[in-house]
Amino acid sequence: MLKLCAKVEIKSAKTWTFTKITACEIVRDMDALTSTCTLTLPRKTQWQGETSNPLRRGDPVTVWLGYDDYLQLAFKGYILQKGFKAPLVIKCEDEMYSLKQSPATKKTYSSVTLETLLKDQNLPCKVKVLGEQNVGQYRVNVETVAELLGHLKENSIRAFFRLDNGEPVLYCGVLFEHNAGLAQVFETGVNIISDESLDEQKAEDVKIKLKVISLQPDNKKIKVEVGDNGGDRRTVHCYGKNEQEAKAWGEQELKRLKRDGLTGSFTTFGAKLLDCLDIVGIKIDGEKKGKYQVQKNTITYGPGGFRQEVTLGARAAQ
Repeated sequence: MLKLCAKVEIKSAKTWTFTKITACEIVRDMDALTSTCTLTLPRKTQWQGETSNPLRRGDPVTVWLGYDDYLQLAFKGYILQKGFKAPLVIKCEDEMYSLKQSPATKKTYSSVTLETLLKDQNLPCKVKVLGEQNVGQYRVNVETVAELLGHLKENSIRAFFRLDNGEPVLYCGVLFEHNAGLAQVFETGVNIISDESLDEQKAEDVKIKLKVISLQPDNKKIKVEVGDNGGDRRTVHCYGKNEQEAKAWGEQELKRLKRDGLTGSFTTFGAKLLDCLDIVGIKIDGEKKGKYQVQKNTITYGPGGFRQEVTLGARAAQ
């Protein structure tokens, strides 16, 4: 039977290292700006002579999880808040925490690409923009970089951090055509613990009526609709696009939402940790069901074992 192992390093006034934790939950989600980590330390945690818990908001945190002394990097970020009684619960955020403290460079563009927009913010991290993203007219008038990313998210441009070779990289875009190879194949009866939350759909059966609202510099709005009459109604926003550009923007979003294949999530072990945009193959009862991007992964570690609940995103291949 495999034995769970963990390591947590927190850099405060001192560097604190823990090799035993009570529980951990990490949520990686490409539809959310921020990945989170909630740590629970044992009741009898020792602070090496300190009279009180010395941890502070903003202290860097690194978490490794694994089996049989084989540790995998699971999270890098900062303390957001901590409890005050045992067992101590520590809530953390990934590198987005630092962007919430980074002042935004205010600037107005008559037309700008997403790559240029982010480059002008002098971000303290590596950035990858996937796909050609022409934002059009845009005005940066928010206070922090994270607020800017939040505003872009309202306009269907997603941004999130993933760990590439152990370092956080900010990914931005609408459609993410990631060229990573197949990370793992998951199969019922082998390494899928539960597939009860998976469903199968056909693109032609997905009916969506999408309203696109483009806010103009004079605060007027251009509204266009794309998609299926009588379909599930949704609204997305963009900034400074004319009618033709707004329609193309909406059709790009429809492409992301309407696809053949599996939807939902499955539960597996923590043998190899998955991150957003990793490609996984799925076999259900011996039948291949395609390859998919990972959209979200909730990692849990504790008395109930070491598990991943993996939510499937865009289909990558047959």
